[in-house]
Amino acid sequence: MAWEGLRLLMHPVALVLLVPGSWGLTVTPEELRQVVGGTLVVQCRSSPQEGPYVQKTWCRQRSPGRCTRLVTTSQPLTAVEKAQHTIWDHPEAGFFIVTMTQLREEDWGVYLCGSFNSSENLIDTFRNITLVVSPALITSPEGTPSPSVNGSEQGESDSPSFPGSASPELLLPVQCGLLLAKGLVLFILCVLLSFWRPRIDAYRSQTLV
Repeated sequence: MAWEGLRLLMHPVALVLLVPGSWGLTVTPEELRQVVGGTLVVQCRSSPQEGPYVQKTWCRQRSPGRCTRLVTTSQPLTAVEKAQHTIWDHPEAGFFIVTMTQLREEDWGVYLCGSFNSSENLIDTFRNITLVVSPALITSPEGTPSPSVNGSEQGESDSPSFPGSASPELLLPVQCGLLLAKGLVLFILCVLLSFWRPRIDAYRSQTLV
C-alpha cells in the first residue's frame, strides 16, 4: 500500500511538488467566482523565454505542497486540450492562458498555474487561485433575475392595468357621486312639477270655458 502511494506521487501526470513563485516572489492567493455551466479564463504571467522550451501547467491542489496536473503544454503556440481544460502558451511574450469550460459545483477548489519541470516533477507557481462555483440564477426572458414567487403572493393585486382604466378605490366615489347627482336632478324635477301642475290645470280650465 505504501509503495502504491509513493508510485502515485512520483507519477508525472499525478501529484507534483510545488516550489515558491517565479522570480523569487511570493504568490498571493486570489479568489475567482463563476457560475455552474460557465467558463473560467486565466492568464498567467511568466518570464519571457529564449532557448529551450519550458512547459507550463495547470493543476489542482489536493494538499499542501502537492498538486494534481490537469493539463500541460507540449510546445509553444499550440493549444492542448484535456477534458474541460485547455492551455496555450506564448513564451516569448511571457504569458500563457488556461481555460476551464462547463464548470460544475464540484470544481470548487484551489488551482495553480506555473512552469513544469518534468525531470524533477516540480511546479514553479505563478498564480494561486481559489475557484468558487455557484449555482446559476434563473433569469426571466428579459434577462433579469426572477426569484420564485409563491402562489399565495400572486392574486388580484397582480392583475394588469390598462390605459384609461381606474382603480377600484377611485371608481366607488365616482359611482356614488353619479347616483347622488341623478337623485338630486329627479328631486328638482318633482318639485318643479308640483309647483307648475296647479298653474297648468288652471290655465287649461280657463281655456275650456
